[in-house]
Amino acid sequence: MSIKSAFKKLSLLQASCLVAAIAFPIGVYAQSQTDGVTISQKNRKYSPKAVTLKKGDSLNVVNDDIFLHHAFIKSDDMEFDSGSMEEGDSAKITFETSGQYQLKCAIHPKMKLDITVE
Repeated sequence: MSIKSAFKKLSLLQASCLVAAIAFPIGVYAQSQTDGVTISQKNRKYSPKAVTLKKGDSLNVVNDDIFLHHAFIKSDDMEFDSGSMEEGDSAKITFETSGQYQLKCAIHPKMKLDITVE
């Protein structure tokens, strides 16, 4: 049986479900490639604790906590400061230069995220 004849036997609902089942994962993959990596701030920790990115990639820092956070990076290659981040706030950091970076929280000094940009 050819693909064409198989599609003719499907109802409109079945065909729609099949197309959605194929298209949804492709859309999720494409979104993950453009949205970058998401980091959670919760319980005085970054999760995950370390990430590896490629030059030009973005890091999305999300406050998933009820407490205030303040993410920042200060290095020879770049500076970033999110300002005060309340619950649900997010900040996007794009890395244009390869190297090692550390994301810290100005409010919780033990919070550290190691970032490698290749």
